[in-house]
Amino acid sequence: MTDGDPLEDVRALRGEFGIDGRRIDQIGRLLLGGEFRSVEEVVSLTGTSRRTVEAVFRAVEPDLESSGDGKRIAKAQAGKYGGVFDEREPFGARDMWTEAARRDPAVLAATAALIGAAPPPVQALDHVPATAETVVKRARFMLDGFDLAGAHVLFVGDHDLTSLGLFAAGGAPGLRASVVDVDERLLEFIDGEAARRGWDVRCHFADLRLGLPAALRESADLVLTDPPYTPEGVRLFVARGLQGMRDQRNGRVLLAYGFGERQPALGLAVQKALHPLHLAYEAMLPNFNRYVGAQAVGSAAALYVLRPTRRTAAAARAAADDARTAMYTHGVQSVEASGGLDAEAAARVIALGAGEKALLVGDDWPADAPGRRIGLPAFLGAPLPRNLQDHGTVLVNLYPGFGASAVRALLAANAPRAVLVCRNDLPFLKDAEGQREFARLIGPKYRIDRFLRGTPGPAQAVVLAERARPDDLPGPDRVLGFVYGRAHGKLGNGWREGLIALQKAAGRTLTKSEARAAVEAAATRPELLERSPMDLPAHLFAVLGADVERSVAALPG
Repeated sequence: MTDGDPLEDVRALRGEFGIDGRRIDQIGRLLLGGEFRSVEEVVSLTGTSRRTVEAVFRAVEPDLESSGDGKRIAKAQAGKYGGVFDEREPFGARDMWTEAARRDPAVLAATAALIGAAPPPVQALDHVPATAETVVKRARFMLDGFDLAGAHVLFVGDHDLTSLGLFAAGGAPGLRASVVDVDERLLEFIDGEAARRGWDVRCHFADLRLGLPAALRESADLVLTDPPYTPEGVRLFVARGLQGMRDQRNGRVLLAYGFGERQPALGLAVQKALHPLHLAYEAMLPNFNRYVGAQAVGSAAALYVLRPTRRTAAAARAAADDARTAMYTHGVQSVEASGGLDAEAAARVIALGAGEKALLVGDDWPADAPGRRIGLPAFLGAPLPRNLQDHGTVLVNLYPGFGASAVRALLAANAPRAVLVCRNDLPFLKDAEGQREFARLIGPKYRIDRFLRGTPGPAQAVVLAERARPDDLPGPDRVLGFVYGRAHGKLGNGWREGLIALQKAAGRTLTKSEARAAVEAAATRPELLERSPMDLPAHLFAVLGADVERSVAALPG
């Protein structure tokens, strides 16, 4: 930059942007407008990256005056900028959906209240909340652009609460939405808010790197996802959405994705990652999505409208089978993170779980370790094949990034003894209360023997569990143990068979039709009966437990 000549500095900066120089003009006009503006505010208003906004602030710095965090070009200096900043807007599509969203301030206010009450974002999951206006815009785009009467919309991740926004904006007759996410707090919030309002939003737990819940496969007409902004994250979330699509001929995937205006290589990397999925790009609406944060991409992202072609379904299966475990930009699951279970640590875990016929689940087990092996996605995704069912101890490696699936790992295990290795800082391990809640939740199936924190290394922990003895359990827990022992099957079927087995153990007879009637009478959430315990959000296990207890209390005898 020149020494003290802001006009020359602005012209030089504008010259760097060539035909895209109207981005600089837009920022300059805001600084000339008379209001004090912070960098963050200008990023949000323009959809231009913080890096570029700060460059304009630096260029005009000698002519700026300040008030708090805000700055503006001083009125005494404003005259010399006449003709410097063009009055025309930068490239972009006319955004009719913003206009539609703003026509209903009550819906905007209700959506903002939901967002304000939601659990805080999780940086390790790349959560950056969308604005309330964006959520309503997405809802209007879906409701106005597609016939959603009787349709099923799948949200592959929903930290922005667009599933709730869809119904807040009016919904459609017979519309059903499903949310799949790894964040238990978020699932509980969405489930509670939807149930309170009578909206048909169903929540499923899943770590998408490990698979899409069976109940959601080939079920949806429309998919929306706002994934981690890495090539690996975008490809995986879109591929999971495509696995969930029922109508491959007419369905669409709506993808939110953005990159900084000076980083087209990042956008290219994501588009290249999507290319093998053989999707047609029907539309790309610039700056459709706005965020509170994400200033590196201008607090904005485009909305892509993607349509499957004849080759998409097979390509999506291949992409999903090759899911990368590192796909976020922060934390132990980031694309830059490294380090799994080393050979010495793995050997110590195996020694703790020593027993005959070990089954080693996941990666990083020593090549010479005795026992049969299975990958974590296969272990969690379906019942074990017959040739792997006869084992005495199952050892599951969840370290470093799969600890959220700890309960599901024990649900999937049916061995007399189970050993989990995971990170030492997981919520259920941090204190006695978390450990008690974990033990209570899985208690109908496994008795937690020990939590070994700092084992085999400081960053790791081991959970040792023994299979619960039915005779030691009260009636409701015996029934729950029956449900958990068939965790990949339908919850309602396991509940029914558990009641029959409980009565048989007491020397009484209960027919299938009688057991089915008892289940239906006790179920306060009948839609859960068709679900699998494997994708049930953690908070719904308490609902299931109370319902099972009521059904047992109502049994004859």
